Amino acid sequence: MKPLVGLLSALIARGCKPTRACARDPKIPCWLRLALPRPLCTFIRDGDMANEQRRQTRAFMTPATRTLREKRLRKLFDNALFQFAAFAVFVAAIVATMSGGLESRDRSINEEMIGQVAPVTVQASRDFPFTERDDVASERLRDEVSLAVPSVFDWQEGLGDQLREQVSAAFAAMRGVLADDARQKLERDDPERLAQLESGTSTPALLQRRLIETLSATERVRVAFGARDAHFESHLKTRIAEQDFEVLARRGFPVDAENAIAAIVAEVMSRWIVSNPRRIERERDNGVYLRRLRGEQFILEYHVTELDGRFIGLDAISRQVEDAARRDLIGVSGAELRQAVLTTATALVRPNTTYNESKTLEKRRAARESVADQVVSEEFRRGQIIIDKGHIITERHYRIVREMLEGDDSFQTTQVLTGVAIFSLLLLLVFYGFGRRNIRKFRPQPRDIVFMGTTLLVMLLFTRVGVALSTALAEQLSVIPVEAWYYAIPVAAGGMLIRLVLDSEHAVIFTLLFAVLVGVIADNSLFFSAFTAMGTLVGVTTVQQVKHRMALMWSGLAVGVVNASAIVAFLLLQGELLQVSAIAHIALGFAGGVASGFFISAVLPLFEAVFGYTTDIKLLELANLNHPLLRELVLRAPGSYHHSMMVGSLCEAAAEEIGANSLLCRVGASYHDIGKAKNPQYFAENQKLGENPHDKLKPNMSALIIKAHVKDGLDMARQHRLPVEIQDFIVQHHGTSLIAYFYHKAKQAEDPDIPEVDEKDFRYPGPRPQTRETAICLLADGVEAASRAMPNPSPARLKGLVQTMINKAFTDGQLDECDLTLQDLNKIARAFTRILTGIYHHRPEYPGGKRENEKSSESADARKKARSPRTTEPNRRVERKNTPAPAAEASSEVWEIDDDAQPPDDSKEDDARRDHDSGKRTGSSPGRDHSGDDNSRPRDDLPRLGTS
Repeated sequence: MKPLVGLLSALIARGCKPTRACARDPKIPCWLRLALPRPLCTFIRDGDMANEQRRQTRAFMTPATRTLREKRLRKLFDNALFQFAAFAVFVAAIVATMSGGLESRDRSINEEMIGQVAPVTVQASRDFPFTERDDVASERLRDEVSLAVPSVFDWQEGLGDQLREQVSAAFAAMRGVLADDARQKLERDDPERLAQLESGTSTPALLQRRLIETLSATERVRVAFGARDAHFESHLKTRIAEQDFEVLARRGFPVDAENAIAAIVAEVMSRWIVSNPRRIERERDNGVYLRRLRGEQFILEYHVTELDGRFIGLDAISRQVEDAARRDLIGVSGAELRQAVLTTATALVRPNTTYNESKTLEKRRAARESVADQVVSEEFRRGQIIIDKGHIITERHYRIVREMLEGDDSFQTTQVLTGVAIFSLLLLLVFYGFGRRNIRKFRPQPRDIVFMGTTLLVMLLFTRVGVALSTALAEQLSVIPVEAWYYAIPVAAGGMLIRLVLDSEHAVIFTLLFAVLVGVIADNSLFFSAFTAMGTLVGVTTVQQVKHRMALMWSGLAVGVVNASAIVAFLLLQGELLQVSAIAHIALGFAGGVASGFFISAVLPLFEAVFGYTTDIKLLELANLNHPLLRELVLRAPGSYHHSMMVGSLCEAAAEEIGANSLLCRVGASYHDIGKAKNPQYFAENQKLGENPHDKLKPNMSALIIKAHVKDGLDMARQHRLPVEIQDFIVQHHGTSLIAYFYHKAKQAEDPDIPEVDEKDFRYPGPRPQTRETAICLLADGVEAASRAMPNPSPARLKGLVQTMINKAFTDGQLDECDLTLQDLNKIARAFTRILTGIYHHRPEYPGGKRENEKSSESADARKKARSPRTTEPNRRVERKNTPAPAAEASSEVWEIDDDAQPPDDSKEDDARRDHDSGKRTGSSPGRDHSGDDNSRPRDDLPRLGTS
């Protein structure tokens, strides 16, 4: 007893103040409430629940603390010096992992030992070539290789099309000149005929031809020669013969002649025409390089080896024109005009293939430089004996040992490390730059980069350890070669892990980078790189939609099958499939794939906890209906719970239609309204008939309560540490939409002379949906809530409801910040209609019962309520006034369903009396400048969405 009295006296002396919880707890005596601090009071009051209460208190305070911590970390991560240091450490770790097999070796032979007996057996410490250079043979070979390089020619591919356009422009210009002259003559001499021609002609081309026909042949020639330089030669860039031009002029530059010339020129210019065919003949043995050009743009380069008949010279152009004319002159009448067409086409054809001397010299210079020095070479393998103990050391032995040791000194080691560092750095920069520039979804955040880098380092280290173990196992079990043990390493696990956490784009970039680095680790094996890439890509494909944990095991089996198939193909290429070791290769490759699935199952929870990611596995855990938040929602707000489940079904169906994450949509929709559990009685789906607390509140207070369920839901999600992706559904499923019912109610009660109601006070705080999944939830939330209030939900009315709701969400701007397309919205509308039609399916009426009487009674009651000036439901529709809105409210169209938006029906009551908290939308958003931003105006002219 004395120790307790002493403790209480000490606590009283400290002047501890009671907490509110202790002061109002009747279980604690009043004198003890005044003396004990909060922890002890809590212990006395709740006993073993004290730790749980303190944990909840810390969790409640976590958002502010987390925000401050995130700001500090973000400031640190944004520091350029820190980023550079972190990247340098990362590259150094990769270099250390990849170059871990380097060893230092001592010199065993020096120059003074030449001619002496070798005291020890000297073996090759590494694989290296020993070469001796032959300069004469090298120069001779370089000359031969340089002369064997074919010449380079440039082919202007678009020259034929250019000439065709020039011909069309020249003929059109001349016909225009003749027609203008004829029009002027008729206006002066015979205006009635001109009026008759213009009124009786249907097309401008026909009118032009008839005007030209009014001119005589002499007049046409006179006018044509006057406009020849300005309107004909300027387009063709070529001077044709006088007699040919005169023939064309007499015929009025007919369209059939124009088409024939253009077709002949285009057909002939499709060949390779050169000005000097003898140069082509000299390249008969080696062929030529043909560079395909379109203007100044280089397209492609061909190596043409068969030259006979493929290139034509200028002397063969006439023959080519005649061959083409046999088909193209069919529509041209008159021998004189035919000859003019042939002559003109021949004059227009020009060489389109020219010799490129600079490129030819450049290729020959490159070929010459690519020839290595001719050497006497001998390859030494690691462990090969260079000189046996007791043999005489020769000068050649000394040179071989010196060649071997030159790559093992500190300078050479530095070169190797530098090469690995540069190679790794280039790979990182090239793959990252390619992904950022060319892959739309490859936009890794700092956390994603850290995660991918950590995974890369872990997998490289794991592979390095696996290679070392493979060498040790191969020494113990000589029957199985070391390469076979490499296949047992679960190299596909890294890409599968990236795909589970991020997406396919990030996983593909990671896979390609990791495959190259792994090939370097595995003795520079190209096949092992390809083996890693194929297995990993298969794993990435199979883990895209994980519906249960066993899916990882099935993914491992798929990877194993592909690994085994790749090994069989490689053994066939080497002709070693029938050897005994082939079975070990295939079995270990299959085991490596299966091990990848087990490895992912083991490390995935660790990476989720460390980096805070939400994978499909985590979503499957959150989908459990026994989660405390869902249990609280179903107990306190059963109507909201049912609404969330229905929204989840709609979201899942729509996400599957457009290829979004259906699991995330379903789980996010399950939690999007958990904030309604705080005040369930203020939401229509949880209210009893005739009980509506909003009747006693002002509209602005009701709007605050309605908006509060978003903040309450976010606080509850943070307390229970729901993932950020789920929190996004809570804060974005209403966007910045308007609580239309209370807004219009406030506007009706407002003094017209003293405007007091601000639309911003009746809007949700947002933000608008940032992803396709949250946008689907916004649409499904509105559609589901509206469908509940719809009388007689026939398929046609449901389809109209879905179309109207999506159209108004779109015109309201709620989908402006997500990447949904109009095609996606059509698919979403069809999915919503299909699900709602299945929910509100037709039920037959049972004869002999009270169903018909009850139905008619309910209809009468509904009509009475519709005519009543007041109603107990807060979600009744407010009719829009026809008065013109001010400029600031130009986009205040309420997101609700009007009578004119529904299919015709015998009922004239409101079809969309929907929940006030389901987000009745308007077009403008908080923070927008209505007067200066065109995007803030409603898009009333958009087509209806959701139509098939």
